Amino acid sequence: MEAFTPRLEIGVMASGKGTNFEALVNTYRSYDLNINISILIVNKANCEAINRAKQLSIPYLILDHKDFDTREDHEEEIIKALSKYNVELIVMAGWMRIVTSKFIDTYEGRLVNIHPSLLPSFKGMNAVEQALKAKVYISGCSVHLVNSRVDSGPILIQAAVPVLDNDNNSSLLVRIQEQEHRILPIGVYLAAKRLRLK
Repeated sequence: MEAFTPRLEIGVMASGKGTNFEALVNTYRSYDLNINISILIVNKANCEAINRAKQLSIPYLILDHKDFDTREDHEEEIIKALSKYNVELIVMAGWMRIVTSKFIDTYEGRLVNIHPSLLPSFKGMNAVEQALKAKVYISGCSVHLVNSRVDSGPILIQAAVPVLDNDNNSSLLVRIQEQEHRILPIGVYLAAKRLRLK
């Protein structure tokens, strides 16, 4: 893969364990692609991703959505933080909040999401549970650009995962997340190439 010139600054938004965030950091530190994860933004003070940011020496910011009167006010602070760090591309890696059209418009073509299903199947919350209830034989994960419709933006890359007879939410999710860690850095790279080639 070709390195970026000038350096690509990425911001990550997370609400949970931060394993995809860690996978991004480790992947880009392993390859000379001139990509820097410059800021992690979380919306919960007890978000486990914070500890990963500390271990990886990545700046982080806690912006708890409960401290803001509106979704727009919350996102305005996120935009300020991303601007401060000159972020060009934003990755929603387990960000468990739907963003507004204003936020999407601000970062049109620059907002990437990871979703635990083979889109367009099983959009929205509880995608793994949806797949199990539908009794599909194959599930997986998708990296896509974000648009105004939930989990409906252009797909950048996907990975398939077989659904086993004895699978439950936890066991299937573990295997899907293994693939998420593999394809998210690739999907983000592809999004960045699209952006830089405009």
